[in-house]
Amino acid sequence: MTEIELNGAGEDDGADDIEAVYGKQGAESPPLTDLLEMRRDFAPWHHPVKQIVRFRQWAALTKKLIEARPHGAPRILKYFTLPGADLLDVRTLAGVCEPLGIKIEYFGFNSGTTASAADGEAALIAHAAPWVMAESSLRQAGRITENALILEDRLEDIAEPDSQAAMQLRQRGPFDIVNIDPCDHLAYLPKGRTKNTFDALQALLKHQMGATAPWLLFVTTRVSPDLLGQPGVAFQHAITLNLQLPGSEFGAALAQCISANLARIGGELASAWTTHDERFLKLYSVGLGKFLLQFFHGQPNLPANVELASVFAYRVHSEQPDMLALAFQISPDPRRVFEGQTGGAVSYSTLEPARAVRVAKSAMLLRDIDGLLAANEYARNEAVEGTKALLSAARFDVAKWAEWLATHHRRPMSVG
Repeated sequence: MTEIELNGAGEDDGADDIEAVYGKQGAESPPLTDLLEMRRDFAPWHHPVKQIVRFRQWAALTKKLIEARPHGAPRILKYFTLPGADLLDVRTLAGVCEPLGIKIEYFGFNSGTTASAADGEAALIAHAAPWVMAESSLRQAGRITENALILEDRLEDIAEPDSQAAMQLRQRGPFDIVNIDPCDHLAYLPKGRTKNTFDALQALLKHQMGATAPWLLFVTTRVSPDLLGQPGVAFQHAITLNLQLPGSEFGAALAQCISANLARIGGELASAWTTHDERFLKLYSVGLGKFLLQFFHGQPNLPANVELASVFAYRVHSEQPDMLALAFQISPDPRRVFEGQTGGAVSYSTLEPARAVRVAKSAMLLRDIDGLLAANEYARNEAVEGTKALLSAARFDVAKWAEWLATHHRRPMSVG
């Protein structure tokens, strides 16, 4: 897989035509504009760096997934999302799906959509208006199905089997895309909850075991050595198990990925897990990929291959890149049927170590997209214009956004 394939469309690809993907700015005129003034509540995901993730990772890989479908496949994209009030991710994917004759049927959670009646009617209207306008404009444009649904529960609630969120999830089949973009780290435990984001991810993996066609998993997560927690333990364990296999080429591939000496791989790994630099980012990417591989290869009847299709890094809270945007394609293997055996012995596939080597090699192609925006004028213009189009459609004040961006505390950027 080439770097162009990993990072999305190239400069000459028609998918990079911003107007073709997003439409002209303001083309989706919200029906409830009288309820909301032009918005100025800008957030980290309104920086153009996030647009590279949306466009070159989410949109590019979604387009490839749809185009690879067999003839006669359903004209619906089933999408699990944590969208935020403005549905920016859904708007982005809809721009890819619409020309291909595909509607999006999304399901997910946004606990930030609620407001208290004690705040008054005006506050309730102002709080709900962005969400209502975003969904209404997409529905009126025919870009989403009537069954698209976002609930006010937390993502982590799906890890509680008896919760409303878990019961609602069970009523739905496997998704074509699962997008976990919580803007925090995988070990995050919300106040008042007993399950963390990593528990929710595992609940979704179990839900997706029923998939029979390739599907995409997008994980955008804050990363730092001091935020590893439970997921870090699982990732380290998954890597260690592979290193212990005799004759495996995984150790050499991992050492090459993080620029380590294979003869001292144990000590090098210990250092890499505790030092926040590019080696740590690559090791985290391999660790999550290895965890996913071992999860699906541990299912005797329902195994699947896991490929790291794309990985980006960028800065939000630190001077070092501290956010990873990872994309995995998960392709179910043919269902296995075993003869009846005394004692229940099961023969497992031996493909996992070889597939793990490919994950390590793909992690070597990690891209720092802050650096990409600084060095590549085409990519910078693509990101800026795409962000403008999304924010304009969501009734943000684009002029004020340009002022906000010019004085950004971490990544200031001047835009015309």
